[in-house]
Amino acid sequence: MRLLYMFPLSLLLLCSVQAGAGEKVLIGTPVSKSLSGQQEKKWYYPFEIGELSIKQSNNGTGIINDVSCPDCDYQFVKITHGTKVIVNGKKVNLLRARERAGKPVFIEFDKKTAEVKYIYWAE
Repeated sequence: MRLLYMFPLSLLLLCSVQAGAGEKVLIGTPVSKSLSGQQEKKWYYPFEIGELSIKQSNNGTGIINDVSCPDCDYQFVKITHGTKVIVNGKKVNLLRARERAGKPVFIEFDKKTAEVKYIYWAE
């Protein structure tokens, strides 16, 4: 008799684990929903860079070369004072991004203004 109760519970647990296994959330990815519960249109474009080509001044501003997206007509994006650099889930100094030159990173940028919002990676 106990097996009849255990089977539906086991099936429910198995299905819930498999449903959540396919989801991946990147650190620094803003997730927002509208009041209706529908996913809002994303204002940023996540982009993986295999070898970071960065030019950055001493005040932290600069550019990242070799960036393109399907809806964009530019080849680089701008690093501003509002750009956040995140390493292993923690915010660090903006100048730390230039240490990552030539190595893989993720960036998120505004498609309309070509301004970088986040630069992040894991060490």
